Amino acid sequence: MDEKVIIDSSISLEHIGKIYSMINEIPFFTEKNARINRIETLPGGLTNYNFKVTIDDVTYAVRVAGPGTTEYLNRPAEKHNAQIMSDIGINAPIIYYNDKTGDQVCKYIDNSITLHIPDFQKEEKYLQKAAKVFYKYHHCGKEFMTRFDPLKEAETYNKLLIEKKFEFYDGAEKMREKLEDIKQLFKVRPPELAPCHNDPLCENWLDDNKNFYLIDWEYAGMNDPMFDLGALSLEAELTEEQERFLLREYYGEDITEEQYAQLVINKFLCDALWSFWAVLQIATGKSRDEYWPYGLNRFNRAFKLINNGSLDKSIEILKNGSSNSKCASCG
Repeated sequence: MDEKVIIDSSISLEHIGKIYSMINEIPFFTEKNARINRIETLPGGLTNYNFKVTIDDVTYAVRVAGPGTTEYLNRPAEKHNAQIMSDIGINAPIIYYNDKTGDQVCKYIDNSITLHIPDFQKEEKYLQKAAKVFYKYHHCGKEFMTRFDPLKEAETYNKLLIEKKFEFYDGAEKMREKLEDIKQLFKVRPPELAPCHNDPLCENWLDDNKNFYLIDWEYAGMNDPMFDLGALSLEAELTEEQERFLLREYYGEDITEEQYAQLVINKFLCDALWSFWAVLQIATGKSRDEYWPYGLNRFNRAFKLINNGSLDKSIEILKNGSSNSKCASCG
């Protein structure tokens, strides 16, 4: 008699069907007549639906791609980029990837913890570990298939919103003005590019006490490395002191005024970008109650950098190229 399959009651019949269909089409499993033992939900994931699936007593992380994501995500590029990160031990091992839908199966990292905001705020060791992971893949010498340009991505999202005749937050023109200021700055001082994750939220980090993993590479592309550090700072709600600590751990020395300015500019770019993204989620059918406040929080936080003058100051620092002066408050 077959064992009963244990399935979390919160999982919809639609997703159960998609999981079974996916597993039944993957040679890795069909060649072994593999059988699903259990399906559980996994935390995190605004774009997709994630599950822990036990198959023949081995655990896997299964991703069912969210609806409408192919409109703004390059799935073939993600397949290429994520595999590079798996090869160097940063990402979980990939078992299967559908580059048309974005559905994916990875080996689940057993005996690991998923990190959350308090972990980065309260334990320096996680900032140290993150800095080392960032530095490793930023300097791995590999090339991602795509360029992730926050300015162009924001412009793309904005155009899609206009096409769909969707409203945006009050004050959008001022934000677009500052994005244009950064665009002009980058024409004179283009950032150096490296493989970047671009969405390193706290729940994308896994610690099994042997390795420190960064998963979910769907937004990966060649970008300014400071975008990754700025994104983590925002996601973990780091203080300025913690930001400076992260930067020192990353560079391995005291940081310059220019390096800190790069972080500030990329924090603005990150929040501006994801505020557009959040409203686009609503435009593609997701919950307004969930995504509108999420985007508004991002939008308001980006505006704080405008209103307190730190964004303009950072732009001026990079314009003047004061790369050799140490940040007075960073030593």
